[in-house]
Amino acid sequence: MANNAENVPRWLWLAFVAGIIGALLLVILLPFSFSYLDYYHYGFLRRHTTGRVNLERVYEGGRYLVGPDYHFKKFKATAHHVNFNRISVFTTDNLEVHLTITFQFFLIRDDLPLLHAAYDIYYEPIIVSNAKEAIISTCSRFDTDEFINDREKIWREIYYGVKRQLGGSCCIPNCKRNCPKCSIHERCVVGCRSREEGCKKEEKGFFAEVRYLQLHDIDVPDRVMERRLLGLVRDLEKEREEYINQEALVKKQTDILVNQFRNNATQSVAISDAQAQLKRERAKADALKRVEISRIDGLASMCSTLGITQAKHINSLQYLRALKDSSDNVKYSIDFSHAIAQQQQQQQQPKLPASST
Repeated sequence: MANNAENVPRWLWLAFVAGIIGALLLVILLPFSFSYLDYYHYGFLRRHTTGRVNLERVYEGGRYLVGPDYHFKKFKATAHHVNFNRISVFTTDNLEVHLTITFQFFLIRDDLPLLHAAYDIYYEPIIVSNAKEAIISTCSRFDTDEFINDREKIWREIYYGVKRQLGGSCCIPNCKRNCPKCSIHERCVVGCRSREEGCKKEEKGFFAEVRYLQLHDIDVPDRVMERRLLGLVRDLEKEREEYINQEALVKKQTDILVNQFRNNATQSVAISDAQAQLKRERAKADALKRVEISRIDGLASMCSTLGITQAKHINSLQYLRALKDSSDNVKYSIDFSHAIAQQQQQQQQPKLPASST
């Protein structure tokens, strides 16, 4: 056996030893050749020995075989939370208002090499300070009353102001145009330039996308609230006076209507009475007319029956009838012998017929 070992070539022994060493190195170094990125990180490859960062590729979460001399330089892939507690802004009427605002921004993956070249990993304080400047600049366009009355408008303008400041004039990747039903963070900012047109580095702002912004407290100075309260009280007093005036006007108009209805009713009653009186008078006149006509007809019939044709006899008969009608105490009696004697005398000497009462 010893003789066989001595007969093995030396190079074979060296190859065997090298293989064992290589296997040991592989077993030892292979685990160190893998680098990991969590789902909430982006990364660039950085070399341990030289510290040089490769910006050609942006890595996302996963496990990568990059070699033992490389590791990942990490950037946050999820939301960065920024909170401004009682930030001071000045309105157009030179009053100080304190705002509490929270917003969340994301790093734009396509612009991450530019972010690294400009700010390395120290980008967050720069982004926060520029967002604060954008808030102050946006709020300086509004007066205090707008902060009180139109909170929705203030929130929207602050949101777009910070979004333009951090994202630049280039459109955010994959944003949607002409989509009114889309969420506000999915829409392209009005007037932004498409990235396909070749946006320059200077047009990309601070390489960050603001997706959400919450406007919490709006702290208005006490003197403004007192002035506003006084204005509201005055408005209420003015409104009260208007209602009182309207009440007096309505009462006056109601009295006028009542008087009109009363006058109309009185007029209607008077007209009705006059019409009734007219009808009664007409009825009386018609009755008298019919009575007189009946009397005339009766007198004519009587004269015809009695054979009275002379006018004086007819007048005498009419007189007797009128005398009878005028008094109930008048009584008639006829003495035939006396009447015959008178008739004979009348034939000799015309006289009026005699009657005894």
